[in-house]
Amino acid sequence: MKTRQGYDMRLFLITFLLVALGLIMVFSASQVIAREQFSSSFFFIQRHAIRVALGICCMLVCMKIPFGVYRKMSLYILILSIILLSAIFIWGREVRGAVRWLQVFNFVLQPVEVAKYALIIFLSARIADSGERIADLKRGFLPLLGVVIMTALLVGFQPNLSNAVMIVLISMAMMFIGGCRVRHLASFGAAVAAVGVPLMYSFPHVRERFMVLCDRGADLQGQGWQVNQSLIALGSGFIFGSGPGNGHQKYNFLPDAHTDFIYSIIGEELGIIGTVSVLLLFVVLFNRALRAAKRAPNSFGFLLAMGIGLSIFSTALINISMTLGLVPVAGLPLPFVSYGGSSLITSMSAVGILLSISSKGRNPGGPKRHLTAEDGAEVVYARRTREKETAW
Repeated sequence: MKTRQGYDMRLFLITFLLVALGLIMVFSASQVIAREQFSSSFFFIQRHAIRVALGICCMLVCMKIPFGVYRKMSLYILILSIILLSAIFIWGREVRGAVRWLQVFNFVLQPVEVAKYALIIFLSARIADSGERIADLKRGFLPLLGVVIMTALLVGFQPNLSNAVMIVLISMAMMFIGGCRVRHLASFGAAVAAVGVPLMYSFPHVRERFMVLCDRGADLQGQGWQVNQSLIALGSGFIFGSGPGNGHQKYNFLPDAHTDFIYSIIGEELGIIGTVSVLLLFVVLFNRALRAAKRAPNSFGFLLAMGIGLSIFSTALINISMTLGLVPVAGLPLPFVSYGGSSLITSMSAVGILLSISSKGRNPGGPKRHLTAEDGAEVVYARRTREKETAW
């Protein structure tokens, strides 16, 4: 049976729409601060355009590489990401009290963006290779858990607590989808909550952000300033917005308007129509990732597509929720849209991998085939059903 098909052009189009919107909004949101700091309104947009070009090249390369190659290289990719995370503590650049960036030649790299996808590739490969052993505590769950904890700790000590939490949550979701026992995951989740929550709350800035989340009027000139200015931007846009380039919050009212809070500028200048459209684009992108996972020819492709889809969508959802004041402020950009190199390039590379998986999907018009051990979703579902029947 022929299994090769064309690339998912809807996924391709959605990605380019988000990137194109990002170019427009980054220029609009950054021109004021660029003119003040660098005497040129085009400083940030020029750098962003170069990164978009690099991201497109990386996406095109990744979509041409058979995704099975990442399975063979998963351990080496993970080791490289661990080395980059460790190098931060020696050669990292400190910005606002956090050391999260590495200067590589003329490019500033944020290793956590590489580490997130490296971990997804590694977990996908190991879960697929483990088969039924993934349900075993010692042979399946604990080895994966050790890698997840090590990566999360390296990120958390930067400190970068939001990305550390994101890594743990996505990893737990992948292990659940891959067939780890619920009781193992629940025990780990309880341990993380018991140890991690008090530890996180010991950081003053985390405490203050939770205080602002619970009381919107608290610390208006400090931690509460950014969220309240974000809500002003979103509220002033109403339905149609003030028009591209006509927003006012970017005039030094809303900090990080072109990076983490670019969704607020979209709301101010494009209105509810713009913000809802962006959210729908991410929903459709996640749906295309699920489709690629469902049609993947083996369990590795299934898990890899699921992990990439979850990572992009959850990051976007948390960023949007942050600008709406629904969750504490976190240093997570809006994928494809926010200004920044590491997030943009790695996210576009991840989409390239999704496109590679989609091109190897099952032929919808071809004959049905018998299930094999490589049919990830079906195998997991069947095993969980057997466990329930045995328990009953």
